[in-house]
Amino acid sequence: MTAPALPRYLTPWIAVGIFFLAVLVYGFTLPPTLSFWDCGEYITTAHILGIPHQPGTPLYVLVGRVFDLLLGWLVSTAVAVNFMSAFFSALAVSFVFLTVVKIGRMADPDSGWLPQAGGLVGALFLLFSDTFWNNAIEAEVYGLAGFMIAFLTWLALKWYESRRQPNSNRLLYLLYYLLGLGVGFHLGTLLVYPGIFLMVVLARDRRLEMIDLLGMSFGLALFLMSTMNFPTAVMTVGAIVLVALIVIRSAQGKHFVLVGSLLFMLGLSVHLFMLIRAGLDPAINQSQPDNFATLMSVLRREQYPPINLLPRKADFLWQIGYYYNYLVDQFTFLDVGNLQITRFTTFIGPIFLALLGLIHGIWRARAWIWMVLVNYLVNADILNIYLNFSDHEVRERDYFFFAGFLFFTILIGVGAGALLRYAAGPLGSRFNTTGAREKIAAIRIPAATRIIAAVLVILAMLPMLQPGHAKWFSHDRTENRTAHEYAWNLLAGLDRNAILFTNGDNDTFPVWYLQEVEGFRRDVNIVNLSLVNLAWYTKQIKRADPPLPLSYTENEIEKLRWTVYEDPKTGQREMVMVKDYIVNDVLRTAFGKRPIFFAVTIPQSNIARYFPMLQMEGLAYRFIGQESEDGMPSVDSERLLANCYGVYRYDATLDGDSQWRRDEFCSRNGVSDRIQSGNPDELIGDREWDFHGLFERLGVYRADIIYDENANHLSGNYPAGLIRAAYDYLTRAESVPQDDDALYLDYLSKAEAALTLAHAFDPLFPMVTDILPMVQVEMGRAPTALANMDEIHGLVPPQDEQKTIMQLVNALLAVEEDDLALQWLEKRIENDERNPLYYQMIFRIHNTRNNVQGCREVQAMWESRFGQPDKTMADAIRRMETGGEG
Repeated sequence: MTAPALPRYLTPWIAVGIFFLAVLVYGFTLPPTLSFWDCGEYITTAHILGIPHQPGTPLYVLVGRVFDLLLGWLVSTAVAVNFMSAFFSALAVSFVFLTVVKIGRMADPDSGWLPQAGGLVGALFLLFSDTFWNNAIEAEVYGLAGFMIAFLTWLALKWYESRRQPNSNRLLYLLYYLLGLGVGFHLGTLLVYPGIFLMVVLARDRRLEMIDLLGMSFGLALFLMSTMNFPTAVMTVGAIVLVALIVIRSAQGKHFVLVGSLLFMLGLSVHLFMLIRAGLDPAINQSQPDNFATLMSVLRREQYPPINLLPRKADFLWQIGYYYNYLVDQFTFLDVGNLQITRFTTFIGPIFLALLGLIHGIWRARAWIWMVLVNYLVNADILNIYLNFSDHEVRERDYFFFAGFLFFTILIGVGAGALLRYAAGPLGSRFNTTGAREKIAAIRIPAATRIIAAVLVILAMLPMLQPGHAKWFSHDRTENRTAHEYAWNLLAGLDRNAILFTNGDNDTFPVWYLQEVEGFRRDVNIVNLSLVNLAWYTKQIKRADPPLPLSYTENEIEKLRWTVYEDPKTGQREMVMVKDYIVNDVLRTAFGKRPIFFAVTIPQSNIARYFPMLQMEGLAYRFIGQESEDGMPSVDSERLLANCYGVYRYDATLDGDSQWRRDEFCSRNGVSDRIQSGNPDELIGDREWDFHGLFERLGVYRADIIYDENANHLSGNYPAGLIRAAYDYLTRAESVPQDDDALYLDYLSKAEAALTLAHAFDPLFPMVTDILPMVQVEMGRAPTALANMDEIHGLVPPQDEQKTIMQLVNALLAVEEDDLALQWLEKRIENDERNPLYYQMIFRIHNTRNNVQGCREVQAMWESRFGQPDKTMADAIRRMETGGEG
């Protein structure tokens, strides 16, 4: 007796259910604002219909604007554009399910509902895969490109099923149109075509003639070559050949290449948006493609250096491992707190299923599985070789392989369906070699197979089903506001009408977002040092509102070139870049008229000429025009502390009451409310800032949020600046006259304020670990100092910890906190009886008290622990017993 397959009309409804599940998962982990890297730029350009960095992604901008209009009024622009990624990523998951179902039915037409089960497993592993999930919850192009790739794969299978029908080529017309349109999301969508091409070639009884397939494929290759700076002669000859083929075939009454080429170009025509919009000069107008030549340079990504396959930037085997480590990490599903077990289960789970799917597909579903395999290889291994990554990339590069991971989940789904089919009994016949559908009854599905199917689905859903699963926690961005907070603080601490030089994506794109989307601090001119080498950018910021003060005319800007300068006195040669001319001109033109700042994210090497003329004030240096004595930036400690306590927000990074602290600081010190709106005009000169009672609500670095390496690095700029201020105050305290206790304590309290806030961000930060405890002891907070030492125990190098303990005990003795020090050391010995320092310091305390009996007890403990007496202790006891003689 056979068990009927699920009715065919249920498959689309299952796909809809998967879509809504994915939307819920991504929606519940969506960030409430922008993230780092390109997200701020994409959200902003979607909001203002601007032009993002090359290659422009115009369709992303347009669709993003639609989501902004539909949802932005209800949530926010950032959430609306983030949700766009979630929406299209969920669609991609659904089409992966549909693709697996089609392949499974082709491979095993008697398998009943097992292909649906396999498709569900593959779709769920994609839904919860690491990179795809990351891309699905932030404003990036990869979620939308993933949808286009998944849809085109499914569409190609639809064509295969109907290839004998008279109108089957219409599906290919749609496919070519969508390929052109998809370039507006991401150029990588074209990399879905090699596998589709191979499947069409292998398809028997198709109505499409080989010459037409080759002609269209040649046209696509020609377009791809046009984006890769191939020689003009090669492109010209290729275009002539293509046109000649179109003319010949059209004359023969065969219009496939002509229609397909026109539809592909129609899809590409979305890029005309950039021609139109760039001419209107939006606030973000990268490359300013207001003419066809510039538009082509954008598509070719000429702003970036070309990829060179040789020499390899890292060991080739390392590069292979670089990709495959990412691959394994994608599909972890079991969270038991053990990395080895997690990886092992991944190998015997989804990795095994994918290999099984590949083998089963080659055996049972040849033409279709070759499409999946080729597209996996093109978007994974071949792309990895082409990209030639180094072993010191500035960020994780897994997102480049998003399409490869997607095709791998199709193999997982096919493998899951195959495993279930094997468990259900001997295999039946598959489609015949011509692909004609045979009427084959569905087999009976045993109970054991049903259980296996349920187990596979549950395992794939563990990241959602298991409470506290590490994968859910690492992708939950609902509380992650670090990019927004950092950019807000960077802008808020600047004077009105300031000029701010920034370095790259992470200190520029979030600032653009704040200015253009939220309207915050639009009085500040942003000058990105990575872009100011480009004439189009410099001309744009010169005519911005407010305009950047530059003495160069636009014609003069166009003529600026890199040059080599030789010092006539020393003969030393150095490269002078365009940005050097621009920065120098801005400083010369605007200094004394407008405040000028440099973000602390700019490497010293990029501003070496001006580095000694800078003054640290928080997240930015002020340009003061005078060189410091030591060749390093000076520090305005009062302004820095006022920014850090009275202006900056820390809700995204610290778990304390940031709003209370800022309100209390401002009210206590009589600071205007204008500071809290980001215009700290009154923070000039020396002030007697009162920090009493503000420490209790600082909190610590939030542990309920996953921070990537970049966020942690940027957060390190807070303690780095605070340490500078603390060192300045301690230096001042050392020079205070002996009789001026009030001034000494004032400086010490400010040093403590700086160090305590730095400690909240990073208790292991150098100088915090060794200086803060001593300052706290002197300020009467010895128990807090000892608690801080316990906090860092075992987390810093042993020699550093030992040194700090010695200094701390000496400080406690200096303020007559002998008993407290003794109690703390004795508690330390209980947990670490083999550390000789503790015995030595306890002996020192008893020795200071002239307590012979106490010293003898410590000496006895020493001998019992280490097996031999300590000569230093013995000599000290002897001196005590003889009254200092001998």
